[in-house]
Amino acid sequence: MNLKFSFTRRLFYIAGIALATLLITAFFLLRGIMLHKAMASVNSRLMAHQYEAKWDNVRFRGIRTVFFGRLHIQHQSDPDELYIDSLSVRVRVMPLALKQIRISMLRGQVIRLNLHVADSVSDEKIIATGNDSLLTGKIKNNELAGFANRNIRRLFNFLPARVSMERMEMALTYNGTTTLAGFHNLKVKNGVMSAALIFEGDSAFAQIPVTGKFNRANSLMELEMINADTTLLPIPFLKDKFGIAAGFDSLHLKIDLASRNRHLVSPRGTFSFTRFELSGDRLSSQNIRINRFKTVFKANIGPDYLEIDSATIAEVNRIAFRPYLRLQLNPSPAVIFRLLNTKWNADDFFRSLPQGMFTSLIGMRATGSLQFFLDFSVDLKNLDSLSFHTRLTSDDFNIVGYGADDYRMLNGSFLHTAYERGIPVRSFKVGPENPDFVPLEQISPFVRAAVMTSEDGSFFYHKGFNPNAFRESMVTNLRERRFARGGSTISMQLVKNVFLTRNKTFSRKIEEAIIVWLIENERLVPKQRMYEVYLNIIEWGPGIYGINQAGRFYFNKSPAELTLNESVYLASIVPHPKWFKYTFETNGNPRPFFAVYFNRLKELMARREFISPSDTTGVLPVVMLTGPAATAFAPADTVVSDSLIFKELKMIERTNLF
Repeated sequence: MNLKFSFTRRLFYIAGIALATLLITAFFLLRGIMLHKAMASVNSRLMAHQYEAKWDNVRFRGIRTVFFGRLHIQHQSDPDELYIDSLSVRVRVMPLALKQIRISMLRGQVIRLNLHVADSVSDEKIIATGNDSLLTGKIKNNELAGFANRNIRRLFNFLPARVSMERMEMALTYNGTTTLAGFHNLKVKNGVMSAALIFEGDSAFAQIPVTGKFNRANSLMELEMINADTTLLPIPFLKDKFGIAAGFDSLHLKIDLASRNRHLVSPRGTFSFTRFELSGDRLSSQNIRINRFKTVFKANIGPDYLEIDSATIAEVNRIAFRPYLRLQLNPSPAVIFRLLNTKWNADDFFRSLPQGMFTSLIGMRATGSLQFFLDFSVDLKNLDSLSFHTRLTSDDFNIVGYGADDYRMLNGSFLHTAYERGIPVRSFKVGPENPDFVPLEQISPFVRAAVMTSEDGSFFYHKGFNPNAFRESMVTNLRERRFARGGSTISMQLVKNVFLTRNKTFSRKIEEAIIVWLIENERLVPKQRMYEVYLNIIEWGPGIYGINQAGRFYFNKSPAELTLNESVYLASIVPHPKWFKYTFETNGNPRPFFAVYFNRLKELMARREFISPSDTTGVLPVVMLTGPAATAFAPADTVVSDSLIFKELKMIERTNLF
């Protein structure tokens, strides 16, 4: 019995060895065929997306390792391409038999992706809503969430257990300038990653060590960077298009991608950095610095929307806030953004203002608390649907120390410097020491009424902000896809002229709003005084500052002597004072569009009871320049074109009159 069992066992051993030998032999005979079938399958998929692939010296090395001498994938109609040099890939046998490639090891020298962005890819196309060739037209039904879910699954399924790459990088070319970003000496082993992050472009180069962890079973990723170099990094595409560069001391990201299906993907995690520095002319005239930022976030990717959940909490230096953002793509593109009601310690708020964003407020100290709320929404196919509400309130608020500027200085005499394109052009005293200074009561009531009606009809009734005018300006700017209308109140214009630069940056608008709130809500300066200073410092023509100089230059009159017609004319040139000579024909008669403006303005002045209706009786839109300005008309051969006149008319229509 034992002999029989022993013989049977030996027979099974021999059969097993023979079968294994047969399978190994079959595998070695068939693996080349399976590899080329898998390559043909990949080629078919690439061709379906208008890509062509050229494989060079593809063969097996060892039992399961495939070697690519070179691989070049080129789009058929544009210069985008993928280039791979000397790549060894260890694949799993069973998926390969099914014409699928599953990678267990990746080793090579170069993987480089070259992308070209044409200048035609503009902000306008991103905002556009009716073109099915754009992103909003391509995402249908479950495409967005399904796309994210599929690619996250592929990331963790296809991520090799071992990676060793000398260079893995992307080159992004915009308007002839190339920015390079990628990893050098990338190593991954058992879920632990190390590499050097490379940024290169516009004569700048930076190299930052990166470490990370990947947990395939739980769909977790974690990255950390410690930057010992103070060089600002060129951010691909943004550097070339907007001049944006950034730097930091340390950065940490941890993201959990486990909560997902084909209908909803909900990433959550933490993101933080220390001593972050950002440069960009559209953001601020100086480098912006944030010492500390941390957010615990939750996002949602739905069938047709992207969302930052209201459970997200972010901390900037000493203060925290709760943002909510939703980008709706179908059936109509829409944007919703909210900063949920948050209470801050007032002193912590001012201490947390990023350096470089604010010049006047840095150093301010206060007691009490502040609460802020913002709610913005717009349907991009119906811009008139735009809704904007914001509120900043205080509790036991008290200023105990000013920063660079004491805003109470407006109550007395002070030295004012006028700027053009950020360059100081003239300084003068604002007060009785200056013979050009005119007290408010000595300025014609027609001037006071005309300028206020044109620039800010509710100046004496609001607290620095006109929500309706601001909303209309946003609608206009979105519709024209440029900064076409400001929506600034007289309070905001005064603050901009006295305390801030004239550069149109995002940070300046925020600082302007905070200063206006402080002046108006803390009653630092009476409204009458604010209007008096405003009329005495604004520009009324090339080198003409203040109402006294304006009255003398245009009409050879004192401010008290100015008539209704003359006052309406002066109000019409406040938005663009250097254009005054184009208001008239070369024969000295006002252009036709001035009559439209004149009649509309005097009608509103009377309706708002700034002047008596009898003041407008029989008054025609006729203006005769009698001062030095009468000799300043452009010669006939240099008069502006009809297109420029049309733009000026559009400018007048964008005032608060219409």
